[in-house]
Amino acid sequence: MTAPNPYVEANNQMVQLTRLACGWSKKRLADEAGVSASHVSRIESGILPLAGKALTDYADAMGCPPEALCVPFTRSPAQGTHFRANTTAAEWKRDRVWARANLIAMRIGRIAQRADIDPALTLPELDPTDYAGEHGEITVAQVLRRLWRLAGPIRSVTELLEAAGVFVVVEDFRDRDIDAVTLRASEFHPHLVYVNAALPPDRMRMTLAHELGHLVMDAMTLVSPAEAERRATAFAAEFLAPIDDIGFDLDRVSVRTIHELDELRITWGVHVSSLVVRARERGVLSEHQYRSMFRVLNETGRMHGPRPGVPEERPQLTKSVLEQSIQAGYTTAELDDITLLTVTERAALFGAVAGERGAARHLAMA
Repeated sequence: MTAPNPYVEANNQMVQLTRLACGWSKKRLADEAGVSASHVSRIESGILPLAGKALTDYADAMGCPPEALCVPFTRSPAQGTHFRANTTAAEWKRDRVWARANLIAMRIGRIAQRADIDPALTLPELDPTDYAGEHGEITVAQVLRRLWRLAGPIRSVTELLEAAGVFVVVEDFRDRDIDAVTLRASEFHPHLVYVNAALPPDRMRMTLAHELGHLVMDAMTLVSPAEAERRATAFAAEFLAPIDDIGFDLDRVSVRTIHELDELRITWGVHVSSLVVRARERGVLSEHQYRSMFRVLNETGRMHGPRPGVPEERPQLTKSVLEQSIQAGYTTAELDDITLLTVTERAALFGAVAGERGAARHLAMA
């Protein structure tokens, strides 16, 4: 990559994001870079500039090119309504995933601004209260299915998100407490849904649909985080498996006919827990039967871990944009400079891109 200009200063937000993405405290970075913790604090708060040898020392400590710390970028918040996580997840774990999402969004933004992206689907912003005083999110899901002309089971949620211009990146979070982070589009990047690769396919589909619900509904109304989560969960269930389509089969579900859940799960690609919840809401299961059903699901291994029958979600948009860049004449070396990643790192994150080749020419640091 291009040698850093000694007069270029680091972006203090990029220093903080990179540190948090490493899962490090300020003291850990200070120890690794050979400085004091107060030096790190002053750098991240923007009081001190970071340039020259100190910039290189920080970059070397965190395993990134110095250019990556100098990129013009403003971090995007992972609002509580977009952060699907176990309530017991440690704050540093949440910070690590949020920061990593921002670093990925920064790179996607640098790729996307050099490409021609024309979404095939419109991503609307819909207010549930425009449709009903209660449970308007169900109608929003139905409206979106009609708008996107969807009938029957959805083959791939990722495919729909990407067709609407939402980038999806799947990566192992190294932790099972956090499902996904969604960053809304900003001047620096498009919409990004960052998902934990550890999720089984049926749960991943529900998570992706849940995040879609946030993107569609949350910009229009101000509600509590708990209410936003409830709405997004109900939206996801209806979007993936409309009650008008599954109601007849759902009415036959009981502890003695649990195989009905297995068939619905495979047909519609939804997690069994979602189906049980909807059966209770529909009045098919009493509270006692509802608890008994979950006990059986746990005892039979249906609640956790991967189960066959539901295809994996495979993001393609970032890879496609990179391939478009190759076809437009960008070299591997230029893509290294744009993404601030090596070809190996790019392939690990976005998938291997055919046709990448080396060259001596580099882009100026932006």
